[in-house]
Amino acid sequence: MINRLLLIAVAALVALCTLPCEVAAFGVSRGAESRVSRPSSTTMYAAKKASTKKSSAKKSSKKAAASEEEEVVNFKKAAFVSALAEKTGMTKADSDIALAAVLNVIATEVSAGKRIALPGFGTFKLNYRAARKGRNPKTGEEIDIKASYSPSFSASKTFKEMANPDR
Repeated sequence: MINRLLLIAVAALVALCTLPCEVAAFGVSRGAESRVSRPSSTTMYAAKKASTKKSSAKKSSKKAAASEEEEVVNFKKAAFVSALAEKTGMTKADSDIALAAVLNVIATEVSAGKRIALPGFGTFKLNYRAARKGRNPKTGEEIDIKASYSPSFSASKTFKEMANPDR
């Protein structure tokens, strides 16, 4: 049962990323005209702080200008599960289980050092970061940063083209 759900979830994930009409149906906006612009609490806080301090006026105006240019719309897990259930014909509970299984497999396999390539979507892999010297920003003291591994995702050419339709 889980194998079938996993297969359906991966197929739905790949289908979502390869069909532009499907992506638009899920609320992923492409142009500035369809973006919802709502003031965030940080923008309001920055505006309030700018009126009280003259020195911070330049910084807060840059932040406010950046947030006015493009507001990012969040597509939360519950909405994603609902959309997945609608597209696959499964229940929301089954869709949630399938999504959890897909994410679990991706996290487990990538952390084990494997590379997961989903054609039309992208590649998940593990990057190595060598040990290096760093500085404590508060004290300026030099510190040793240990070597580590970091998971990464690189989008496929198809996905990048969908994200940039004007190019």
